[in-house]
Amino acid sequence: MIKYLANIDFVLWSLRGRPQDSKWSNYADKHPDDEQFIRALSVMSRLSFSKPKMKEEEKRGLYNSIIAQNGTGSITHRRVISIVSRVAAVVVCALIIGGAVWLGVRNQHQDKTEVVALCPQPLSSVEMPQSVTVICDNTAIPISTKLMARVECSSSGEIVVNGEIVAVNSGETFDLLVPKAFRATVTLADNTKIWLNENTKIRVSSQSSTSARSVEIDGEGFFKVTHNPDNPFVVSGQEIVAVVKGTTFDICSSSDPNCRQYVVLVDGCVDVDMPTIGESVTLAPKQVLNYNNNSYMTTTADISSYIGWREESIVINNNSIVEVIASLGDYYGIEASCANKVSNICYSGRLVLFDDINKTLEVLKSITPIRYEWRGNILYVESN
Repeated sequence: MIKYLANIDFVLWSLRGRPQDSKWSNYADKHPDDEQFIRALSVMSRLSFSKPKMKEEEKRGLYNSIIAQNGTGSITHRRVISIVSRVAAVVVCALIIGGAVWLGVRNQHQDKTEVVALCPQPLSSVEMPQSVTVICDNTAIPISTKLMARVECSSSGEIVVNGEIVAVNSGETFDLLVPKAFRATVTLADNTKIWLNENTKIRVSSQSSTSARSVEIDGEGFFKVTHNPDNPFVVSGQEIVAVVKGTTFDICSSSDPNCRQYVVLVDGCVDVDMPTIGESVTLAPKQVLNYNNNSYMTTTADISSYIGWREESIVINNNSIVEVIASLGDYYGIEASCANKVSNICYSGRLVLFDDINKTLEVLKSITPIRYEWRGNILYVESN
């Protein structure tokens, strides 16, 4: 519960543009570490209904709608966003007939990201875009990334891509679309991590509830599921379903009839259901289940040939260190700067990308004549 969102004075202060001559402005100055207050401000700041300007009675009506549907004692982050978005949309549509209603998403590099209204449809029917795209609340948000999209989902509905909040999801699910030549990682609120291969679409259930542990996939994903024996994690493919309680496995299940369908277990235990033929199989580590034409076969195999695609690395072919550092900046979502003297240094090979960027930089430093340092959140690289 975010208590401030149930306070009419706070809501109206935020809707009025947060005037400085207010007790809430004074409170913000005196309590900069109040997490509940910061989260409440974050919720209100992402609701883009200030154009056209709302009248005072409309603002109070909006607040009353929130309270009427939720009660003053139980309002939640996601619910506030859902209600406010709907009420705000009605207000705007009443003033601008035929106008488009959208939520502006701000980040450090753009004033807003243009979005496109969409209608919910089966995941297999969602058209693959040209770039990595997040779809939530029936809105498509293209993500600008050159190498890897790193997505994090919070229990409050925030969707963070490469370190920037791109959306706050108020719906039951959201989609992540990864076209050809791109890849992505997704970290869910329960710390489950998913690696997505190119040409993959995934629909993630709401992360606001600990009981929601399910995704739908059309393509290939590698899953490292956080253990929870009381709450299985369900991955629904096109014709196969994997049910796990905490394990590491790869699943390939595409709506493309030319693609193979299989589940590869790395460790732990996974139950694979095949609803079409009414069969279920429990796999052991290093076992592979292949499914094709309403039949299946399980074998013990060298799983490296199945999961090698998810190795996080970049292939560099006589690229300058400036280009390599720029790629690392895109991958890790950080700002990087190179001194002029390093521009002539070139590198070829495969660079493994660790979760910790400093480990990756140490590998690069050991094979090239460079040194690096952090100045705040900015990486500086120069010749050694």
